[in-house]
Amino acid sequence: MSTNEFNEKTVYILDSYGLIFRSYFAFINRPLTNPRGENVSALFGFFRNFHFILEHYKPGYIVAAMDSKTKTFRHEMYDQYKATRPKTPEDLHAQIPWICDTLKALGIPVLQCDGYEADDIIATVARKCRETGRTCRILSGDKDLMQLVDETTQIMKPESGANTWKVTGIEGVEAEWGVKPPQLLDLLSLYGDTADNIPGVHGVGVKTASKLLGDYGDLDGIYAHIDEIKGAMQKKLADGKKDAYFSRDLVRLCDTVPCPDIDAAINSDKYTFNYHAAADLLMSFGVPAVAKSYAALGVENGQKMEGEVFPRSNGEAVKKQAAAAGCFRLDHQNAHNQAMPDCPSSESSIIHSITQNDTSSYKAITTLADLTKFIDSALKSKSVAYDSETDGLDTITANILGFSLCYEEGKAVYIPIARDDGDLFSETVGVSLKDALTQLLRLFDADLTIAMHNAKFDLKVLATNIRKAGFKDADTIINKILKAKLHDTMIYAWLQNPERLGKNGYSLEFLGETVLGLKGIEFSEIVSKGQTFADVPLEKAAPYAAEDADFTLKLYKKQENTVIEPVEMTAANGSFDKLNHRNHLTNLFSLEMSILPVLTRMELTGIHLDTATLHAYNKELTEGIAAAEQAIYKEVGHEFNIASPKQLQTVLFEERGLKAGKKTKTGYSTDTSVLEELAFEDPVPRMILDYREMAKLKSTYVETLPKLTDNQGRIHTDFVQTGTATGRLSCREPNLQNIPVRNEAGRRIRSAFTAPDGKVLISADYAQIELVVLAHLSNDANMCKSFIEGTDVHKSTAALIYGVTPDEVTPDMRRTAKTINFGVIYGMSAFRLARDLGISRTQASQFIENYFAQYSSVDSFIKETIQKAEQTGYVETIFGRRRPILAINSRNKVEKSAAERIAVNTPVQGSAADIVKKAMLNVSAALEESGSPAKLLLQVHDELIFECPDDQTTIDATIALIKDKMENAVKLNVPLRVSIEYGKNWGEFH
Repeated sequence: MSTNEFNEKTVYILDSYGLIFRSYFAFINRPLTNPRGENVSALFGFFRNFHFILEHYKPGYIVAAMDSKTKTFRHEMYDQYKATRPKTPEDLHAQIPWICDTLKALGIPVLQCDGYEADDIIATVARKCRETGRTCRILSGDKDLMQLVDETTQIMKPESGANTWKVTGIEGVEAEWGVKPPQLLDLLSLYGDTADNIPGVHGVGVKTASKLLGDYGDLDGIYAHIDEIKGAMQKKLADGKKDAYFSRDLVRLCDTVPCPDIDAAINSDKYTFNYHAAADLLMSFGVPAVAKSYAALGVENGQKMEGEVFPRSNGEAVKKQAAAAGCFRLDHQNAHNQAMPDCPSSESSIIHSITQNDTSSYKAITTLADLTKFIDSALKSKSVAYDSETDGLDTITANILGFSLCYEEGKAVYIPIARDDGDLFSETVGVSLKDALTQLLRLFDADLTIAMHNAKFDLKVLATNIRKAGFKDADTIINKILKAKLHDTMIYAWLQNPERLGKNGYSLEFLGETVLGLKGIEFSEIVSKGQTFADVPLEKAAPYAAEDADFTLKLYKKQENTVIEPVEMTAANGSFDKLNHRNHLTNLFSLEMSILPVLTRMELTGIHLDTATLHAYNKELTEGIAAAEQAIYKEVGHEFNIASPKQLQTVLFEERGLKAGKKTKTGYSTDTSVLEELAFEDPVPRMILDYREMAKLKSTYVETLPKLTDNQGRIHTDFVQTGTATGRLSCREPNLQNIPVRNEAGRRIRSAFTAPDGKVLISADYAQIELVVLAHLSNDANMCKSFIEGTDVHKSTAALIYGVTPDEVTPDMRRTAKTINFGVIYGMSAFRLARDLGISRTQASQFIENYFAQYSSVDSFIKETIQKAEQTGYVETIFGRRRPILAINSRNKVEKSAAERIAVNTPVQGSAADIVKKAMLNVSAALEESGSPAKLLLQVHDELIFECPDDQTTIDATIALIKDKMENAVKLNVPLRVSIEYGKNWGEFH
């Protein structure tokens, strides 16, 4: 049967669980959450991919096969069937009923039968289609289902990337597996399946199985001719014969499932899908983007809709999206935690529908007289929202194309800046830059609140354009705007929900929909491909830009007037109870808004980069990489593409016979963690790691950093306040926090960050701040004693756990103690400690036991913190910064272990981050008050970098001031100590 006979009578069969799991784990490092904080990754991915099928293939018949809720006949045959599979994550399991309900709302039969897997239901549907002369397509990536492929049955396999499906027929199976579809059952019987715990024949891989089946036809043929098979393979097959036939019984699909719903589903009239019913459900579950796509299908198919459903914006990254903080991947510990709901948390506050925003009252102001009049009116209000539109995202070079203002909800204005492109007739409509900014600055001078979304971006752009406009007292003006009464709605949203770190989680578009219930104009609607905002005509630019100011003011009003409350999850029922903690969040917001101008000044100032140093190092790295390549080739015995994971797999696991570890889609992993393990067994993995480090240094820093300097030779990193759930600052473009710290390569890179002529750099670094915080929080006598006396805490720890005097502590003992000290903060297991130190797990367990025997209050703190998190659903820092730990009561051991590590680490790391921020505020204020010429340039974890005139008196005074303000930033049970050095470049320190 040819492909064109797959027509409107074709039955499409959904392997539901396959697509559900694929969708969930596609977002495992950056889970998607709805406004209630529930994980919706599986729901979103499932119906996004399914939408493509509905829209492009327009199936007339479709059924969804689901696994049995009970154990199957295979479990009765083999009690270890699928026994090694990890338990389904709870936040995935919770989405399955939503998916089933939405499928049913669409009008799609959901087929399920106790004792049988979805694969068996699919096989039964395929058989019935074949017997009645119909065709079917199975939507699945499961290899087991490929044994069903024939003239009437095809597989449609989802591929990487959204909306990509590969149709596989008979030829496709042969190309992928080297056997015909009827032979695939026997191939899988020989090969086995570790995921399902199916044994197969030990030592027989896919290629070998394919060759054997090519020579002998099937499993029976192989064993009938086993005497013809020579060498070790004959013994493997003979020893594994029982397992081979047993595996075949397990892998063989049952196509006689007694499910009467199957006949009704495939023999009915052509389906009519209820797209709007599905859209309504999807909206209620909190996936508006997908909801709209189904509503649109309904409209296309002539279905009437009550009201409108609009999606979360997926437009091109404009300033608020591309520059909005929070666009970072969650680390692996955060991956299983759901985000906290927007506060206040109540059912009535959740947005269930989104309406198109009304832009009819927005207008453009194109004359100075009208702008002056508007500013006069705005000055009578208590607050005004401001937003700028630019020709780029580099705040140091970007030109303001226009700005929007709003002091009355729903009535915003956009002021385009007149541009002269050098042509007599090319000047655009608008107010001149200097005139417009002169009027705008009147707002910053007044006693009113300026609300902005991602304020640091707008402030930096404003400062840049104040200089470009030629204001004589530019520095004074910039200082004045940084001291204005500011409110950043993005930062406030982050404090309300610190876990929503996915892409655009704090964007104005997303908050507009989830908090305000308003769908705005998408960037892609007004800017065509290849264009910039400068190309947009005023009649389109004005409503788009004005809307940003309007949304910002609306958010500000909600944030200002609502009692903002963190949430508490009761252990009994997992529900959210509101707690009145306005002061708690208000204080945190005050801290964050106070640090914002400090960060803005740091970014505007930048740090000088000696590009000659990096050019010289680049040459060395180029030579080192070439030498490393040759050394690897010599050790391996031939050349290969070191950067190719596939070729590296062949070298390590086939040629060198190393034991493969975790598996990925493209084979066995060769990531850093795997290579570090293998380095104990073979020299090549260590050589690969060294090669990769040099290549990464070259591409990430040595070649890239010089390209980021301005015309003064300074580099301006971007500090991100909303990039972590702990409150710790991160930075990007460039990310200076990832420069290696304790090796020569990192020192070489840091040495390129220099003081210009007549200046020095000063480094002020908190000593062991996270351990100091741990001592304070736990109030452990031994740990506090070490910090109070000012002794080497790692040496003291070594003496205690080894039972020796401090003088008898060796460097190796201290190294072990240091690893344990910091490992405790991050929940290090005995397994991890054993790996890091190269010792046995028994030794590692003993070290940890000895550690907690000496630091018993630390042990108690850890247990009490976890217990409190289980009871309340959150942990908090010394400053009261709360972080929800919703997976803390999970029955999934992996999820719960990860949640416990986060629960213990967050109060320590988060408190340290808050202390550093407080110190930055104190030092900056003191420098300004004293009239010091020194400037704060960088914050990298626990270290602050300053630039100071190269004058000994000034240096000494600056160091004394910094030390005093940092060591007295907060009062703890133990002293904060700061190590201070100065020199000509960053690489000289530590």
